[in-house]
Amino acid sequence: MKNHFPGLNALRFYAAISVLVQHVMYSPRDWFGVEPFPDTLGRLFINGTDAVHMFFVLSGFLITYLLLVERERTQTVSVRQFYMRRILRIWPLYFMILLLAAFVLPLLIPGYQSRLSDPTFAFMMVFFMANVAYALFYPFPPLEHLWSIAIEEQFYLVIPHLARCGANLLRLFIGIIVVWWAVLAAFSLMPDNFFSAIISTMRYDCIAVGGVFACILYYELPVLKWIYHPVAWGCALVALAFMALFIQPTQNLPYTIFTCFVFGTLILNIATNPWFPAKLAGRTFEYLGNLSYGIYMYHPLLLLVFFNALYGKLDRDVYQIVAYLAIMILTIALSALSYRYFELPFLRLKERFKPVHS
Repeated sequence: MKNHFPGLNALRFYAAISVLVQHVMYSPRDWFGVEPFPDTLGRLFINGTDAVHMFFVLSGFLITYLLLVERERTQTVSVRQFYMRRILRIWPLYFMILLLAAFVLPLLIPGYQSRLSDPTFAFMMVFFMANVAYALFYPFPPLEHLWSIAIEEQFYLVIPHLARCGANLLRLFIGIIVVWWAVLAAFSLMPDNFFSAIISTMRYDCIAVGGVFACILYYELPVLKWIYHPVAWGCALVALAFMALFIQPTQNLPYTIFTCFVFGTLILNIATNPWFPAKLAGRTFEYLGNLSYGIYMYHPLLLLVFFNALYGKLDRDVYQIVAYLAIMILTIALSALSYRYFELPFLRLKERFKPVHS
Protein backbone atom coordinates (compact mmCIF):
# COMPACT_ATOMS: atom_id res chain seq x y z
CA MET A 1 0.00 0.00 0.00
CA LYS A 2 1.50 3.31 -1.10
CA ASN A 3 1.92 6.22 1.28
CA HIS A 4 4.33 8.24 -0.84
CA PHE A 5 3.43 9.39 -4.32
CA PRO A 6 6.33 10.37 -6.58
CA GLY A 7 5.45 12.92 -9.21
CA LEU A 8 2.97 14.98 -7.22
CA ASN A 9 5.64 17.44 -6.14
CA ALA A 10 6.06 18.33 -9.81
CA LEU A 11 2.35 19.18 -9.95
CA ARG A 12 2.71 21.30 -6.81
CA PHE A 13 5.54 23.26 -8.36
CA TYR A 14 3.63 23.75 -11.62
CA ALA A 15 0.57 25.01 -9.75
CA ALA A 16 2.64 27.40 -7.64
CA ILE A 17 4.40 28.87 -10.68
CA SER A 18 1.04 29.19 -12.44
CA VAL A 19 -0.26 31.34 -9.58
CA LEU A 20 2.93 33.43 -9.65
CA VAL A 21 2.67 34.08 -13.40
CA GLN A 22 -0.94 35.18 -13.17
CA HIS A 23 -0.18 37.50 -10.26
CA VAL A 24 2.61 39.13 -12.26
CA MET A 25 0.00 39.84 -14.94
CA TYR A 26 -2.96 40.97 -12.86
CA SER A 27 -1.82 42.12 -9.41
CA PRO A 28 -0.70 45.60 -10.60
CA ARG A 29 -4.21 46.11 -11.98
CA ASP A 30 -5.89 44.79 -8.83
CA TRP A 31 -3.59 46.69 -6.45
CA PHE A 32 -2.93 49.93 -8.29
CA GLY A 33 -5.41 50.13 -11.17
CA VAL A 34 -2.84 49.96 -13.97
CA GLU A 35 -3.43 48.02 -17.17
CA PRO A 36 -2.60 44.29 -16.78
CA PHE A 37 0.49 43.03 -18.52
CA PRO A 38 0.35 40.90 -21.69
CA ASP A 39 0.04 37.15 -21.32
CA THR A 40 3.72 36.57 -22.10
CA LEU A 41 4.18 33.32 -20.16
CA GLY A 42 0.57 32.50 -19.44
CA ARG A 43 0.28 30.11 -22.38
CA LEU A 44 2.66 27.75 -20.61
CA PHE A 45 0.66 27.67 -17.38
CA ILE A 46 -2.93 27.28 -16.26
CA ASN A 47 -4.57 30.35 -14.76
CA GLY A 48 -4.25 31.02 -11.05
CA THR A 49 -7.83 30.07 -10.20
CA ASP A 50 -7.40 26.63 -11.75
CA ALA A 51 -3.99 26.27 -10.09
CA VAL A 52 -5.50 26.86 -6.64
CA HIS A 53 -8.22 24.32 -7.43
CA MET A 54 -5.45 21.89 -8.33
CA PHE A 55 -3.89 22.54 -4.92
CA PHE A 56 -7.25 21.80 -3.28
CA VAL A 57 -7.70 18.52 -5.17
CA LEU A 58 -4.14 17.50 -4.30
CA SER A 59 -4.68 18.31 -0.64
CA GLY A 60 -7.95 16.39 -0.47
CA PHE A 61 -6.34 13.40 -2.16
CA LEU A 62 -3.22 13.22 0.01
CA ILE A 63 -4.81 13.97 3.37
CA THR A 64 -7.68 11.54 2.80
CA TYR A 65 -5.43 8.72 1.63
CA LEU A 66 -3.06 9.08 4.58
CA LEU A 67 -5.98 9.15 7.02
CA LEU A 68 -7.35 5.94 5.48
CA VAL A 69 -3.96 4.27 5.78
CA GLU A 70 -3.56 5.44 9.38
CA ARG A 71 -7.02 4.18 10.29
CA GLU A 72 -6.25 0.76 8.81
CA ARG A 73 -2.85 0.38 10.46
CA THR A 74 -3.65 1.78 13.90
CA GLN A 75 -7.43 1.19 14.06
CA THR A 76 -7.91 4.87 14.81
CA VAL A 77 -6.82 8.38 13.79
CA SER A 78 -4.77 10.53 16.13
CA VAL A 79 -6.41 13.94 15.85
CA ARG A 80 -3.71 15.53 18.00
CA GLN A 81 -0.91 14.23 15.79
CA PHE A 82 -2.79 15.27 12.68
CA TYR A 83 -3.08 18.86 13.93
CA MET A 84 0.55 18.97 15.01
CA ARG A 85 1.67 17.89 11.55
CA ARG A 86 -0.51 20.54 9.86
CA ILE A 87 0.56 23.25 12.31
CA LEU A 88 4.25 22.54 11.79
CA ARG A 89 3.81 22.66 8.01
CA ILE A 90 1.53 25.69 7.63
CA TRP A 91 1.76 28.02 10.59
CA PRO A 92 5.46 28.98 10.72
CA LEU A 93 5.53 30.35 7.17
CA TYR A 94 2.03 31.78 7.40
CA PHE A 95 2.88 33.89 10.42
CA MET A 96 6.26 34.79 8.94
CA ILE A 97 4.38 36.33 5.99
CA LEU A 98 2.19 38.34 8.37
CA LEU A 99 5.26 39.63 10.23
CA LEU A 100 6.98 40.61 6.99
CA ALA A 101 3.86 42.45 5.81
CA ALA A 102 3.46 44.21 9.14
CA PHE A 103 7.03 45.25 9.88
CA VAL A 104 9.38 44.78 6.90
CA LEU A 105 7.38 46.06 3.94
CA PRO A 106 6.88 49.51 5.53
CA LEU A 107 10.69 49.79 5.69
CA LEU A 108 11.16 48.80 2.06
CA ILE A 109 8.33 50.78 0.45
CA PRO A 110 8.11 54.52 1.18
CA GLY A 111 4.63 55.51 2.25
CA TYR A 112 3.44 51.93 2.60
CA GLN A 113 1.04 51.43 5.49
CA SER A 114 0.25 47.94 6.68
CA ARG A 115 -3.43 47.24 7.25
CA LEU A 116 -2.30 44.87 9.98
CA SER A 117 -2.12 47.99 12.15
CA ASP A 118 -5.94 47.77 12.19
CA PRO A 119 -6.68 45.54 15.23
CA THR A 120 -9.82 44.05 13.65
CA PHE A 121 -8.07 43.20 10.41
CA ALA A 122 -5.05 41.85 12.25
CA PHE A 123 -7.24 39.60 14.39
CA MET A 124 -9.06 38.23 11.35
CA MET A 125 -5.79 37.47 9.57
CA VAL A 126 -4.21 35.87 12.63
CA PHE A 127 -7.32 33.79 13.19
CA PHE A 128 -6.98 32.78 9.59
CA MET A 129 -9.78 30.22 9.39
CA ALA A 130 -12.07 33.24 9.20
CA ASN A 131 -10.07 35.45 6.86
CA VAL A 132 -11.81 34.55 3.58
CA ALA A 133 -14.12 37.56 3.56
CA TYR A 134 -11.38 39.96 4.63
CA ALA A 135 -8.91 38.75 2.04
CA LEU A 136 -11.48 38.93 -0.77
CA PHE A 137 -13.29 42.15 -0.03
CA TYR A 138 -10.61 44.24 1.58
CA PRO A 139 -7.68 43.53 -0.77
CA PHE A 140 -4.51 44.11 1.16
CA PRO A 141 -1.42 43.67 -0.96
CA PRO A 142 0.20 41.29 -0.55
CA LEU A 143 -2.02 39.12 1.69
CA GLU A 144 -5.20 38.50 -0.27
CA HIS A 145 -3.91 35.14 -1.56
CA LEU A 146 -4.09 33.78 1.98
CA TRP A 147 -7.81 33.06 1.53
CA SER A 148 -6.87 29.60 0.22
CA ILE A 149 -5.12 28.77 3.49
CA ALA A 150 -8.40 29.48 5.26
CA ILE A 151 -10.21 26.95 3.06
CA GLU A 152 -7.56 24.33 3.80
CA GLU A 153 -7.81 24.95 7.53
CA GLN A 154 -11.58 24.57 7.51
CA PHE A 155 -11.12 21.18 5.83
CA TYR A 156 -8.56 20.15 8.46
CA LEU A 157 -10.90 21.23 11.22
CA VAL A 158 -13.39 18.52 10.29
CA ILE A 159 -11.87 15.64 8.33
CA PRO A 160 -9.70 13.92 11.03
CA HIS A 161 -12.64 13.72 13.43
CA LEU A 162 -14.84 12.11 10.80
CA ALA A 163 -12.10 9.65 9.87
CA ARG A 164 -11.57 8.76 13.52
CA CYS A 165 -15.30 8.10 13.98
CA GLY A 166 -15.14 5.51 11.21
CA ALA A 167 -17.18 7.52 8.72
CA ASN A 168 -17.49 6.22 5.18
CA LEU A 169 -15.36 8.91 3.60
CA LEU A 170 -16.33 8.03 0.04
CA ARG A 171 -20.03 8.56 0.71
CA LEU A 172 -19.22 11.61 2.79
CA PHE A 173 -17.24 13.28 0.00
CA ILE A 174 -19.82 12.43 -2.65
CA GLY A 175 -22.46 13.96 -0.39
CA ILE A 176 -20.37 17.11 0.08
CA ILE A 177 -19.88 17.43 -3.67
CA VAL A 178 -23.58 17.03 -4.47
CA VAL A 179 -24.75 19.38 -1.72
CA TRP A 180 -22.12 22.03 -2.41
CA TRP A 181 -22.75 22.01 -6.14
CA ALA A 182 -26.46 22.42 -5.44
CA VAL A 183 -25.69 25.38 -3.15
CA LEU A 184 -23.37 26.93 -5.75
CA ALA A 185 -25.97 26.44 -8.49
CA ALA A 186 -28.62 28.13 -6.33
CA PHE A 187 -26.38 31.10 -5.57
CA SER A 188 -25.44 31.42 -9.24
CA LEU A 189 -29.08 32.23 -9.99
CA MET A 190 -29.05 35.15 -7.56
CA PRO A 191 -27.66 38.65 -8.15
CA ASP A 192 -24.01 39.05 -7.21
CA ASN A 193 -23.62 39.95 -3.57
CA PHE A 194 -21.28 39.53 -0.62
CA PHE A 195 -22.50 36.04 0.31
CA SER A 196 -22.58 34.64 -3.23
CA ALA A 197 -18.96 35.73 -3.73
CA ILE A 198 -17.92 34.07 -0.48
CA ILE A 199 -19.77 30.84 -1.25
CA SER A 200 -18.30 30.62 -4.75
CA THR A 201 -14.80 30.93 -3.29
CA MET A 202 -15.11 28.29 -0.57
CA ARG A 203 -14.28 25.36 -2.83
CA TYR A 204 -14.93 22.48 -0.48
CA ASP A 205 -16.08 20.55 -3.55
CA CYS A 206 -12.56 20.64 -5.02
CA ILE A 207 -11.11 19.18 -1.83
CA ALA A 208 -13.91 16.58 -1.73
CA VAL A 209 -13.14 15.54 -5.33
CA GLY A 210 -9.58 14.87 -4.23
CA GLY A 211 -10.94 12.79 -1.37
CA VAL A 212 -13.07 10.76 -3.78
CA PHE A 213 -10.02 9.95 -5.91
CA ALA A 214 -8.14 8.92 -2.75
CA CYS A 215 -10.95 6.52 -1.86
CA ILE A 216 -10.98 5.13 -5.43
CA LEU A 217 -7.28 4.34 -5.10
CA TYR A 218 -7.38 3.06 -1.52
CA TYR A 219 -10.34 0.74 -2.05
CA GLU A 220 -9.22 -0.15 -5.60
CA LEU A 221 -12.69 0.53 -6.93
CA PRO A 222 -13.51 -0.78 -10.43
CA VAL A 223 -13.50 2.72 -11.90
CA LEU A 224 -9.75 2.85 -11.28
CA LYS A 225 -9.01 0.80 -14.40
CA TRP A 226 -10.93 3.33 -16.48
CA ILE A 227 -8.99 6.22 -14.93
CA TYR A 228 -5.78 4.40 -15.88
CA HIS A 229 -6.97 3.90 -19.47
CA PRO A 230 -4.91 5.83 -22.05
CA VAL A 231 -8.07 7.52 -23.34
CA ALA A 232 -8.79 8.92 -19.87
CA TRP A 233 -5.34 10.31 -19.14
CA GLY A 234 -4.88 11.38 -22.74
CA CYS A 235 -8.07 13.45 -22.56
CA ALA A 236 -6.91 14.87 -19.22
CA LEU A 237 -3.60 15.98 -20.74
CA VAL A 238 -5.37 17.58 -23.70
CA ALA A 239 -7.74 19.34 -21.31
CA LEU A 240 -4.80 20.66 -19.25
CA ALA A 241 -3.15 22.03 -22.39
CA PHE A 242 -6.43 23.63 -23.47
CA MET A 243 -6.80 25.25 -20.03
CA ALA A 244 -3.32 26.74 -20.30
CA LEU A 245 -3.74 27.99 -23.84
CA PHE A 246 -7.25 29.37 -23.90
CA ILE A 247 -9.04 29.58 -20.54
CA GLN A 248 -9.17 32.81 -18.55
CA PRO A 249 -9.86 32.80 -14.78
CA THR A 250 -13.44 31.78 -14.11
CA GLN A 251 -15.65 30.52 -11.28
CA ASN A 252 -18.15 28.91 -13.69
CA LEU A 253 -19.58 25.86 -11.91
CA PRO A 254 -19.67 23.33 -14.80
CA TYR A 255 -16.13 24.32 -15.77
CA THR A 256 -14.86 23.94 -12.20
CA ILE A 257 -16.48 20.51 -11.93
CA PHE A 258 -14.77 19.49 -15.15
CA THR A 259 -11.34 20.77 -14.10
CA CYS A 260 -11.48 19.07 -10.71
CA PHE A 261 -12.01 15.68 -12.35
CA VAL A 262 -9.25 16.44 -14.86
CA PHE A 263 -6.89 17.17 -11.96
CA GLY A 264 -7.99 14.04 -10.09
CA THR A 265 -7.38 11.89 -13.16
CA LEU A 266 -3.92 13.37 -13.65
CA ILE A 267 -3.03 12.98 -9.98
CA LEU A 268 -3.88 9.27 -9.95
CA ASN A 269 -2.04 8.57 -13.19
CA ILE A 270 1.06 10.60 -12.38
CA ALA A 271 1.31 9.18 -8.87
CA THR A 272 0.27 5.56 -9.28
CA ASN A 273 -0.08 4.44 -12.92
CA PRO A 274 3.13 2.64 -13.96
CA TRP A 275 2.13 2.92 -17.65
CA PHE A 276 1.66 6.68 -17.60
CA PRO A 277 4.27 8.05 -20.01
CA ALA A 278 5.17 11.30 -18.20
CA LYS A 279 7.62 10.38 -15.45
CA LEU A 280 7.75 13.36 -13.13
CA ALA A 281 9.56 11.74 -10.22
CA GLY A 282 13.16 12.57 -9.41
CA ARG A 283 15.24 14.61 -7.00
CA THR A 284 14.83 17.87 -8.92
CA PHE A 285 11.05 17.67 -9.05
CA GLU A 286 10.89 16.56 -5.42
CA TYR A 287 13.00 19.54 -4.36
CA LEU A 288 11.05 22.07 -6.41
CA GLY A 289 7.82 20.67 -5.04
CA ASN A 290 9.14 21.18 -1.52
CA LEU A 291 9.52 24.88 -2.39
CA SER A 292 5.96 25.23 -3.72
CA TYR A 293 4.46 26.44 -0.44
CA GLY A 294 7.14 29.09 -0.12
CA ILE A 295 6.70 30.12 -3.76
CA TYR A 296 2.97 30.54 -3.21
CA MET A 297 3.42 32.52 0.00
CA TYR A 298 6.39 34.78 -0.79
CA HIS A 299 5.85 35.90 -4.37
CA PRO A 300 3.21 38.62 -3.69
CA LEU A 301 5.57 40.34 -1.26
CA LEU A 302 8.37 40.36 -3.80
CA LEU A 303 6.00 41.48 -6.54
CA LEU A 304 4.82 44.42 -4.42
CA VAL A 305 8.36 45.55 -3.64
CA PHE A 306 9.43 45.09 -7.26
CA PHE A 307 6.48 47.07 -8.60
CA ASN A 308 7.00 49.97 -6.22
CA ALA A 309 10.72 50.09 -6.98
CA LEU A 310 10.69 49.86 -10.78
CA TYR A 311 7.25 50.45 -12.30
CA GLY A 312 7.29 53.74 -14.18
CA LYS A 313 11.09 53.84 -14.19
CA LEU A 314 11.37 51.29 -16.98
CA ASP A 315 9.62 51.10 -20.32
CA ARG A 316 6.39 49.15 -19.78
CA ASP A 317 7.33 46.33 -22.17
CA VAL A 318 10.79 46.07 -20.62
CA TYR A 319 9.29 46.09 -17.13
CA GLN A 320 6.89 43.22 -17.75
CA ILE A 321 9.64 41.02 -19.26
CA VAL A 322 11.98 41.80 -16.37
CA ALA A 323 9.15 41.28 -13.88
CA TYR A 324 8.38 37.76 -15.09
CA LEU A 325 12.01 36.69 -14.92
CA ALA A 326 13.01 38.56 -11.77
CA ILE A 327 9.97 37.61 -9.68
CA MET A 328 10.27 33.96 -10.66
CA ILE A 329 14.01 33.76 -9.97
CA LEU A 330 13.87 35.79 -6.75
CA THR A 331 10.87 33.86 -5.45
CA ILE A 332 12.47 30.47 -6.07
CA ALA A 333 15.71 31.67 -4.46
CA LEU A 334 13.93 33.09 -1.41
CA SER A 335 11.79 29.97 -1.11
CA ALA A 336 14.90 27.79 -1.22
CA LEU A 337 16.53 29.79 1.57
CA SER A 338 13.32 29.77 3.57
CA TYR A 339 12.90 26.03 3.15
CA ARG A 340 16.47 25.24 4.14
CA TYR A 341 16.89 27.58 7.09
CA PHE A 342 13.38 28.28 8.35
CA GLU A 343 10.81 25.67 7.32
CA LEU A 344 12.93 22.51 7.41
CA PRO A 345 13.55 22.54 11.19
CA PHE A 346 9.77 22.59 11.74
CA LEU A 347 9.24 19.89 9.12
CA ARG A 348 11.74 17.63 10.87
CA LEU A 349 9.65 17.93 14.01
CA LYS A 350 6.73 16.47 12.06
CA GLU A 351 8.40 13.07 12.18
CA ARG A 352 7.56 12.87 15.87
CA PHE A 353 3.85 13.03 15.02
CA LYS A 354 3.65 10.58 12.12
CA PRO A 355 1.86 7.31 12.89
CA VAL A 356 2.09 6.58 9.15
CA HIS A 357 5.33 7.74 7.59
CA SER A 358 5.08 9.14 4.08
